[in-house]
Amino acid sequence: MLKESRRRQILDAAKSVFSKRGYHAANISHIIEACDIARGTFYLYFKSKREIFETLLVDFVRVLQDRVRRVDETVGQEGIAQQLRDNVTGVLNAFVANPELTQIVLNEAVGLDKGFDEKLDSFYGELIDLITQSLKLGREVGLVRPLDTQIIAASVLGSIKEVVQRVLKNRLDLDLDLDHVVDEVLDYNMRALLVPELLAGWPSR
Repeated sequence: MLKESRRRQILDAAKSVFSKRGYHAANISHIIEACDIARGTFYLYFKSKREIFETLLVDFVRVLQDRVRRVDETVGQEGIAQQLRDNVTGVLNAFVANPELTQIVLNEAVGLDKGFDEKLDSFYGELIDLITQSLKLGREVGLVRPLDTQIIAASVLGSIKEVVQRVLKNRLDLDLDLDHVVDEVLDYNMRALLVPELLAGWPSR
């Protein structure tokens, strides 16, 4: 238990250091100073700055993956809409609850090296696949208009990522009301996706 607690302490310190200084400017000395341990103690848990950075990245990717669920097509129109809302809420909640890791994933990890780029590309690819499957299902049950599901899935993901970045950087002129953010993102996307005859029944703003 003590070993795991120490490992968690080092990870938390590294998360703070990377988010404040950036990956390239940060070094192991900054991390051990932040958690007040000896250099030798650090190396008992991690071999390098890169290893601890990759651990943080992988951990957060898992958190995000856990928030996205495949849509159950058997629950009807209202049930599908609620599942879509739950997925958007889950992802936004994960980002907002982990601002330091969000900055690392959206900013520091991009273009760091080929290995990190491949991990991020794989992660975002899986999210796009899930959105694509949801759009295909929506078309099959008559909810979604004819469209290129892969292009629109990337567009949906892109809109969410941009909103997250601006919310966390306080660039949106609003108090952080996550329900309001989710409603706006979902409303924007649903109005672009739904077949015309269903738009009349979509809740008015």
